[in-house]
Formats: sequence, structure tokens, C-alpha cells
Amino acid sequence: MARKNRLNRMAARAAEGPVVVTREVAAAPTVSTGSADAVQLWAPTAARVILGLVLLWFGVHELIQPSLWTGYVPVISQTSHLAVGLVLIHGWVLTVLGVALVLGIMSRTAAAVSGLLLLEIVVSLSFTGGLSDIVARDVGVFGLAAAVFSASEQRLALRG
Repeated sequence: MARKNRLNRMAARAAEGPVVVTREVAAAPTVSTGSADAVQLWAPTAARVILGLVLLWFGVHELIQPSLWTGYVPVISQTSHLAVGLVLIHGWVLTVLGVALVLGIMSRTAAAVSGLLLLEIVVSLSFTGGLSDIVARDVGVFGLAAAVFSASEQRLALRG
């Protein structure tokens, strides 16, 4: 009985006419909205922490060996005590800003101050040494500071 029904179905299909077989093209994989939302939520936090780590790196190095950084102080002799003092102050400012950014303490304010500091560094280095790879790096870090400042919502940040 089952075989007879199967034969009847096959005969009915044959009576309908030729069967055209089409090949379906697989759609390109898409990113689920869940992961895109997660990236959008966490990207400002990642940028803030990365900027903080960069500032901490340079700040701590300026505090440990200030004499290596006195050459970047414009118009003052590299061997003077004033140049060393200015590098130490700069190192402390970078360290405090880095800690604030990593911990999420007043992060927009810290990013704004970091941006102004980096802008001053870029302008100073451009006028004293011209365009160089160091200036290009600092322009990139300035852009990161601007991005962190412009992010209104951040995760893992203390709110004031």
C-alpha cells in the first residue's frame, strides 16, 4: 500500500512537467547584533584603559629615569636641574592621569587633560624637531584621548 502511494505521487509529479533544480547560494555570515552591541558597549572602556596604560608607561619611565627625557624639554639645557624637575612633574602628571583612566575616575576630565597635554607635546615636538615618527605616534595617542573624551557612556567607571 505504501509503495502504491509513493508510485502515485511520483506519477503526479511527472505529470506536472519537468522539474527545474535551482542551487541556493549561501548568504554571507553576519555578525549577530548581540556581539555588535557588546563591542559598541565595551569599546570606549577598552580605549580608556589602553590610553591609561600608555600614559602610565611613559609617566613611570619619566619618574624612574628623568635624565633620559630632559632632551624633550624645549629651550632649557638638558643637564639643568630645572629640566629634570620639569620632567619629574610631567611624569607625575602622566602617572596620575594614567591611574585615573585605568580606574575610571573622572575619565572624561582625565581624557581632556591628557588631550591638551598631548596636543602641547605634538606642537612642541613639531616646532623643535619637525615631523617625525614620535610626532606621528603622539598624534595617534591624542586621537585616542579625543575618542575617550567624546564617549559619554563607559563601563567600569566611577560616576561623580
